[in-house]
Amino acid sequence: MVEGLALAAFGFMHALTEEPLLKQLLRYVMADEARHVAFGVLSLKEYYAELTDRELGERQEFAFEAAVRMRDRFLQQEVWDRLGVDPKVAIPLTQASPMRVEFQKMLFTKIVPNCKKLGLLDANNSWLRRRFEELGVIQFEDWADTEAEYEAFSLAGTT
Repeated sequence: MVEGLALAAFGFMHALTEEPLLKQLLRYVMADEARHVAFGVLSLKEYYAELTDRELGERQEFAFEAAVRMRDRFLQQEVWDRLGVDPKVAIPLTQASPMRVEFQKMLFTKIVPNCKKLGLLDANNSWLRRRFEELGVIQFEDWADTEAEYEAFSLAGTT
């Protein structure tokens, strides 16, 4: 999950920068992060296939809680509190920020497809699918998985 967050963060920086050297370096870092995520998915896929419903449920709950925490961390409630700004005023403004919306999109385009690839979306009567529907991110389930991204980043880094 955290590698997916890193991949989204580096992808976001890559999209924003116009500096050619930084773009190239970010492609290398993104290829490395994508390799980590792809390896994690590959190594967990067979293991998850042998888990009981209860064990899969624990993984679903973990994936959901981690996704929500990563999403909410960028609302910066602690920062607003520390600055003496009412979070009830600041958070809606933060949520409406186009940059935050784009970053959240990039984050969930990493998380949701990999959860699907691991079989977590539809296990236990689609518990995780329903949670991601509630979050409004299920539309990313068929986006390119990280293994395909790794290949694309690796190829892009060679030019």
